[in-house]
Amino acid sequence: MSAPLSRRRFLQLTGIAAAGATALTACGSGSGASANQITFWDSFASKDIEKYFQQHFVDGYNKSAAGQKALKVHMTVKQVDTLDRLTQTAVASGSGPDLIATTGPAQTLNYVGNGNLLPLDAYAEKLGWQDAFLPWALEAGRVGGKLYSVPAQLETMSVFYNPATLKEHGWKPPTTRAEFEDLCKDAKDKGIVPVGAGNAEWKAATEWHVTWVWNTFAGPQALYEALTGKRRWTDPVFVDAIDLLKTWFDKGWFGGSTDRYFTNKFTTLYEQLASGKAALDFSGSWTFSEIGPYFGKSAGNDATWDWAPLPSLSSSVPAGVQPLSIGTAYSINKDCKHPAQAAEALDYFAADPGRQLGYLSSTGMAPAPVTMTANDFPKSIDPRIKRQYLQLSEAKDIGYTTWTFWPPKSDTYVFEQMEKVLTGSLTPKDYCAGLDRLFQQELKAGKRPPLPAPKGA
Repeated sequence: MSAPLSRRRFLQLTGIAAAGATALTACGSGSGASANQITFWDSFASKDIEKYFQQHFVDGYNKSAAGQKALKVHMTVKQVDTLDRLTQTAVASGSGPDLIATTGPAQTLNYVGNGNLLPLDAYAEKLGWQDAFLPWALEAGRVGGKLYSVPAQLETMSVFYNPATLKEHGWKPPTTRAEFEDLCKDAKDKGIVPVGAGNAEWKAATEWHVTWVWNTFAGPQALYEALTGKRRWTDPVFVDAIDLLKTWFDKGWFGGSTDRYFTNKFTTLYEQLASGKAALDFSGSWTFSEIGPYFGKSAGNDATWDWAPLPSLSSSVPAGVQPLSIGTAYSINKDCKHPAQAAEALDYFAADPGRQLGYLSSTGMAPAPVTMTANDFPKSIDPRIKRQYLQLSEAKDIGYTTWTFWPPKSDTYVFEQMEKVLTGSLTPKDYCAGLDRLFQQELKAGKRPPLPAPKGA
């Protein structure tokens, strides 16, 4: 079963559409496990990002000491909307790339279950990955006690806003439910969309709102208990959170109305935030690679943007919970002819903080969850981006994103069936009951990705 596209894959796709670019085609002829090169498939939001990755990762490795004494890496660029399907088909037939990029731990489970991947434990020990990556992120790649994937993108969710809009109306980034609801009421009364939101281009965007509301209302501890089978999704704390979200939609706080939510495009949401027509936008750190063109001189305005931690929606949950997300993970094909050299390339692609943060600074693309300090960031990086990743690397109040820690079918259920809740054809209680039935089946079948504890990430 194919997992849904990751946030990264989606934003790459919308980035291409926004730029008016045509679909990317293969940049080389390599296709599949080879005896004389290390093959790798990927896709990119723009030619600029593709060029950066080619120069600093692929060419960089090939020119490095490790690359000089080993086989060269050859990258083939695929279309964004076909990469996952093509990779799965090729791997199943024994001709896939040596380095496999999946959309995170949930999808990796599918490859593991089919016997497509090599365990990476020996390479992890040799290359020092225990020290290179944040502990929770590396552990998320373990299945049955063995390491099968290395995390390649670190994401979370935050509140994005235009400081000038908030200052003009006397608002501040909300830290409590009361502050959030007061801001939404005032914005609605003034004809301003309280929360810019929409899923016209990406139906799974609905799970972003389920994710942040569950994390800030039910809280990480309750989610951890449910994800480990110690609490049911029918628990009132989850039902009440969905009911609250539905109530907010009914009031027109998200996207202007429920009907408009289903037709709003992401370009519209960014433009509303920049122009002051929307107050807040609950989104992920992938936004850093997308928001820039809508603010400042390049957009013909003097608007700026910033972000704030998620508010608390319950007295039992602290403000600032950071839901953890792995947007992409790397694995090694079991048919790889030179796995040790593939591991060296994987290490070069994901484990060096300087290289990862240079990529973040230059393109806005999320870095791997590597151990990082303030001194690792390049001087040129946007301080707003630096602030988020420093906080995320030191996070203690961690939460859980549905697309990283829910089993694949349960994740799909979260956003597909939530649309029925928003339109009134499914009650919050029945929604949670349906999720519980499906989740228990997947949990019993071992389909839930590895899970870090809610404290001490």
